[in-house]
Amino acid sequence: MNHPASNSRRNFLKSAGSALVLGLFLPTFSRFGDAEAATNTQVNTWLAVGSDDSITLTIGSSDMGQGANSGLAQVLAEELMVDFARVRTVQGAPTLVSPAPIGTAINTVGSGVTRNNFWKMRDAGAIAREMLVQAAMNAQGDQTRSNYTLANGVITHSPTGMARTYGALADAAALLTPPASAPLLPDAAFQLIGKTLPRTDIPNKVDGSAKYGLDIRLPNMVYAVIKHCPTLGGTLASTPVKPAGVIAVIPTKVVAGTARGVEAVGNVNAVAVVGTNTWDAWQAAKRLTVSWKLPSTAASLNDAKFLSDAAALASNAPAFVAGGLNPPGTLYTVEGSRSAVSTALASASKTVEATYTLPYVAHACMEVLNCTVDYVAGAKCVVYAPTQSAKNVLSLVATLTGLSADKITINTTYLGGGLGRKAETDFISQAVQVGMALQRPVKLMWPREEDFTHDQYRPMGLIKAKAGLDASGQIVGWSYRNVSPSILAQRGLALGASGDSQGIEAANGLPYNFGQRVTEYVTHPSPIPVGFWRSVGASLNTFAVECLIDELAAAAGQDPYQFRRARLTNPRWIAVLDAAAQLGGWHTPVAAGRARGIAIGGAFNSIVAEVVEISNVTSTGLTVNRVAVAIDCYLAVNPGAVEAQITGGVVHGLNAALYGRQSFVNGAAQKKNFSSSRMIRLREMPAIAVTIIPNPAVADRTQTIGGVGELGVPTFAPALANAYFKLAGKRQRSLPFFPNATMGGL
Repeated sequence: MNHPASNSRRNFLKSAGSALVLGLFLPTFSRFGDAEAATNTQVNTWLAVGSDDSITLTIGSSDMGQGANSGLAQVLAEELMVDFARVRTVQGAPTLVSPAPIGTAINTVGSGVTRNNFWKMRDAGAIAREMLVQAAMNAQGDQTRSNYTLANGVITHSPTGMARTYGALADAAALLTPPASAPLLPDAAFQLIGKTLPRTDIPNKVDGSAKYGLDIRLPNMVYAVIKHCPTLGGTLASTPVKPAGVIAVIPTKVVAGTARGVEAVGNVNAVAVVGTNTWDAWQAAKRLTVSWKLPSTAASLNDAKFLSDAAALASNAPAFVAGGLNPPGTLYTVEGSRSAVSTALASASKTVEATYTLPYVAHACMEVLNCTVDYVAGAKCVVYAPTQSAKNVLSLVATLTGLSADKITINTTYLGGGLGRKAETDFISQAVQVGMALQRPVKLMWPREEDFTHDQYRPMGLIKAKAGLDASGQIVGWSYRNVSPSILAQRGLALGASGDSQGIEAANGLPYNFGQRVTEYVTHPSPIPVGFWRSVGASLNTFAVECLIDELAAAAGQDPYQFRRARLTNPRWIAVLDAAAQLGGWHTPVAAGRARGIAIGGAFNSIVAEVVEISNVTSTGLTVNRVAVAIDCYLAVNPGAVEAQITGGVVHGLNAALYGRQSFVNGAAQKKNFSSSRMIRLREMPAIAVTIIPNPAVADRTQTIGGVGELGVPTFAPALANAYFKLAGKRQRSLPFFPNATMGGL
């Protein structure tokens, strides 16, 4: 897609080829929290109503199976009062222009597409609807709005019966000045919002016509396969000799914006082996002997060292100093007072203290990292990529090639899984470097082994927590310290007084009556590259918080569900907890040899509770029989899509809780493929039931809508661990449950 040079109506009309094009401002979104609080609102989507009665929504969010684009089309169709099937969605492209023209890509992270754009999409649909009505009023010569009715894109003048389609009115509507606002449909009139409708992306995914990154084929294209130094931080000692039958062996370096931890800017840390097809290039890369220079820190990049450093920092770490350097190992107080908690705990009748540990975890997307580049020096660079961050890609390509943005085209394909990994641009930078060296179209791919061993992992964490109960079983003090690597600091962002918002996500502001509380975060000094992963900090913190709550319930001699319920202070949390307990049969007898656990948590403005039922616990495995999930996301546009995302999140959380772990020996990742990184098989899939707290009768736009895509993950692990305690009689404070499980010869 071309990038419009200006924000004018004429340019919009030319690019859209439609009679009415309406620009709207949607908020940009990132996971960087306070560090990017000053980001400007940008125009990054458009609505086009064609004279042929077509309705097109161009939206820049990436499709990785979450169905968000289809959901936005559903919202738009509601306010336009047209059949949902009439709205066609088109992938938007990025731009560096500011203010950004309509149609540009947005950052697809943080379960944010629907929740950040719902009200603006409704506004856009309402404004377009009323512009079309005004055009009909002008044509009819009757300015009484109540004399016009709308039905599926047809505006009828009631007194005369004169009917005009949106397409017939689009040219006239295009000449009108858009109003600043328009009345929204009353919630009671909804025909689409809140209904389960078929997603628009499913048919072409089923029939095979969908284009993922790996599906791209260009004339005269060659194929590159990446081979990194096995040790993180290692650099190329010398370029290897090109083997027979190979087109080229091209070194690639770490470029600004992609450096993470020990992988520093300028390091030549990989070579790309180029062949006439992927298989030959892949096999040549496997056989290729490469001389690497290992980093001086390699011997310290070991799991045991990471844990020992974390344990030390959990007991003693220097406090944050405003205006100071605050290097890794700094303690940030997020909320509360340690001295007040210490006093409260000293008077407690019972105390429970526990340390919870979680490992680095790979993303393991089904579609490995890949990118296709067609570069002509000084003339163009066309990129095809499964990316969550198209704007970042455009900026990166402009920097690497020196081309102006109008000579760069970024095509965002479908993503065969994103999970946060494809928000990174390291693989794209390599493809561009290879394309520039070859001066012909090239597709670069990471084999699965490279994907596992050179990921930007979910951070490891060690969480030390202590809480006290009074004689009546009430919590009087709560002390919580998370030690984990900072995703934001690795990206060069200065942390404020409360540290990394990702690191402490789902641990602060909890609606439990804790008495005195203190929540702290310590930046772990490990330089292993870390990144965003489905639910990120919430996956660490909800595990620790909800496991400790369960331990407190046991110390108080109370039912875990009732213990939570009596100490929650937020009615919405209580309602979600009740709904999960009801759905999961908490109050009914459990079958012999089985046990249930419960947990609740919040992230991305949604609340989720899960009840997990398990059986057959052995030293090497267990069976997850049933999972019941309740979610309050305030407003569900498409309940079927919500259920699908929650179900997928449960499976993701299940795999991580039971098996997910990347380990390191002297800087080299040890888990290299699914054969050594177990996933559940189809026959092991539990029965999953999801209940959604009903939408409000009248939605309030001042209330925050919750995200959904990541919410199935965080509460699964603690609910599982709590069920495990009931069945096995011992606490599982470290994840995964079975770190050495394999796929058995896969």
